[in-house]
Amino acid sequence: MTDEVPWVEAATIGSESAKETWALAAAQVLEQVAGAYHAVVTVKELGEAIQQRSRIRTRQPAGQWLGDVLFRVTSGCFERRQPNLSALCVTDAGTMPDWYADTVLHLRGAAPADVDQHAADERLDCYRDFAADLPDDGGVPALPPRPERPTRVTPPKASGVRVARAPKVSTPRKPAASDVVYKICPTCFMALPGNGICDNCD
Repeated sequence: MTDEVPWVEAATIGSESAKETWALAAAQVLEQVAGAYHAVVTVKELGEAIQQRSRIRTRQPAGQWLGDVLFRVTSGCFERRQPNLSALCVTDAGTMPDWYADTVLHLRGAAPADVDQHAADERLDCYRDFAADLPDDGGVPALPPRPERPTRVTPPKASGVRVARAPKVSTPRKPAASDVVYKICPTCFMALPGNGICDNCD
């Protein structure tokens, strides 16, 4: 036997109940993330973590439902005047998901001018509330590291100088024997020499 709580499908209990439970689980997971200075969690990682914690799962990708869940988390943070825990959730590219700006706009009445910097400031407040490894100076806001894109390297040219090729010059073809046209003497029908005077009829 196992003491592990069995899984429940989100479709079985209904979307609203699932999201309310996920929001509670998400807040707990995000508080743990905030416990490490400058730590963040990706959309996929958070989606998997809150399903594991709540034991409620769905086959839908996290990107399709996590925005709604984090809206509920953020609403609770604003009501309690706590830092916005949803700022700790980033995309695989290290940027903020699209729903972050929409959530801030809806709850605060103004969209952030710089979404990523706004989230970095919010994350610092989260670290100051939960992190045990916060620097003595209180820390600084930071953007998550972003994956490096592969750099296309162009091979250097020899000696750094482009050598111009000489234009191709066609060499005149030597006429074949069959191409030469001879003048014929009208009297004896022999080929005439270069001076045009027939040696036979002269």
